[in-house]
Amino acid sequence: MSDLVNHPSHYEEQSIKLEPIDFCERLPFCEGNAIKYCFRAGHKDGASELLDLKKARWYLKRRKSDGALEMQDCDYVSFLNMSRLFKRSNGILKDFINEWNNLTVFDGDFWDCLERCIAERINKLRSREALNSLTTESKE
Repeated sequence: MSDLVNHPSHYEEQSIKLEPIDFCERLPFCEGNAIKYCFRAGHKDGASELLDLKKARWYLKRRKSDGALEMQDCDYVSFLNMSRLFKRSNGILKDFINEWNNLTVFDGDFWDCLERCIAERINKLRSREALNSLTTESKE
């Protein structure tokens, strides 16, 4: 049985050896929550990938608000180095970091690029839901 407090299975099932908390505790609140929701998107029982990605995008937008803590430059560089480990995860973070490493795909800040990647995935999921809905209606 999974220990839902110390080692939730919806995080441990991914091949990464670090849990989201290992990243999130080094980040300002909004960025940390965005990363958390990206990690769990499509992996937590009872939570849809679409909903988790919408939450991640909300936190990425919120980080730009007045009063939100900003990441120090030295912490940002350290995080970017650590973010290479996202390649070993499953889902949006793995897809994003692979594209991020291809400099011709994205330009700009890491967080802005992640937000764009999440928005693209949300659009794909919405399109899939709409198509499934139409398919279900036509069968009835």
